[in-house]
Amino acid sequence: MSNLAKIKALLYAAGDQGITLRQIAQRASLSVAACRQLIEKIAESFVSDNDCGLQVLISNDVYRLGTKSELADLVDDYINDAKPRVLSQAALETISIIMYNQPITRIEIDEIRGVNSAAIIHRLINQGLVEMVGVKQEVGNPKQYGATNFCLDYFGLTSLADLPELPKDEPLDDNTSDKLLTRFNKEIDRHDQEMNK
Repeated sequence: MSNLAKIKALLYAAGDQGITLRQIAQRASLSVAACRQLIEKIAESFVSDNDCGLQVLISNDVYRLGTKSELADLVDDYINDAKPRVLSQAALETISIIMYNQPITRIEIDEIRGVNSAAIIHRLINQGLVEMVGVKQEVGNPKQYGATNFCLDYFGLTSLADLPELPKDEPLDDNTSDKLLTRFNKEIDRHDQEMNK
């Protein structure tokens, strides 16, 4: 692979967080000066190519890929359309479990739901409703998940305190997820009714 290809791959992999010249130089085994020249070449090629919708963004010596400003409306429409409108029963169930028990690991969610929740959690993360909030200090260091601020906004909640309290001694069994979802839906309905008064 060429050095240009390596740098493009690193810029892509860096995502919104971006990457510094020094980091690129270390990963690509190049000098900082050489990296700067190659990034300038990449940036120029993107600008002059009408078939490329990308540009190189630079802020505080951090480089990242972004879409060209001319495509802002197109991209904004896509992002807004990607926001969830209707959630499946399984997704609602998983969100209610996370909201009541966060921070919570996937295994703990699986134990409550009785099924593997990996795909649903991944989808909820992509939709911006759930995020990783930490790592549990135990064997395997499993990721812990929590609801995002967007999730609270989506359900019309100002905070997790708006959810009804659960009995502290409630056992986790096959009926737990149904109880959580019922409480969750009742609270959302109650909140909607108050907002519509």
